Amino acid sequence: MRVQLMRSVLGDNSQIAQSNRQRWDEEGILALDFMGSPGSGKTSILERVVQELSARGISVKVIEGDVASANDAERIEAAGAEAFQINTGGGCHLHAGMVSRAMNELDLAGVDAIFIENVGNLVCPTAFKLGAHFRVVVASVPEGDDKPEKYPVAFREADVIILNKSDLLPYIPFDTERFWHLSDQLNSTAPRFTVSCASGEGIDELCEFIVEEIAKVKG
Repeated sequence: MRVQLMRSVLGDNSQIAQSNRQRWDEEGILALDFMGSPGSGKTSILERVVQELSARGISVKVIEGDVASANDAERIEAAGAEAFQINTGGGCHLHAGMVSRAMNELDLAGVDAIFIENVGNLVCPTAFKLGAHFRVVVASVPEGDDKPEKYPVAFREADVIILNKSDLLPYIPFDTERFWHLSDQLNSTAPRFTVSCASGEGIDELCEFIVEEIAKVKG
């Protein structure tokens, strides 16, 4: 019976996710779903990307998912983009319905991209697609080079993989080659970026990728 219930929940989520994607496609908006453990630096990356894209005249809005507080949304708005906060009240992931309702609250006129920061977790969000064009997995140097081995589903299903906090590599034992080798064993096709929000390494390359994908969605 529990299996049937889960299938129903996932089925409903899948239908709404498809509706979300259709809406984004029709309105020419690129959507990216950022997933990562707490502290991986998802918000810091979005701050830097928002600032860079805004300087290029690209309109971005952000949907922030968290268990509680509006801290991340406040950071994003300080960086220059409107943010909509979703508090799950204990839930470990966003689902497509939450994102759909958030979209109804946002003015999407002229928007080029929507970034969705999922709840800090690399397990639960993998089962609930939101309809985004890209699922972005963020890992960071302090988390260890075995992250892909520990969370294979997240890395296997990622459309983009980011290794964050590269500025800490001189100070923390981390085998970059091992990290990317483990990642490649699960997913050798996803574009990958090594970035640092402190030094700015890799941010331009990440933004260039996003700009190119925006152009594709707009046709």
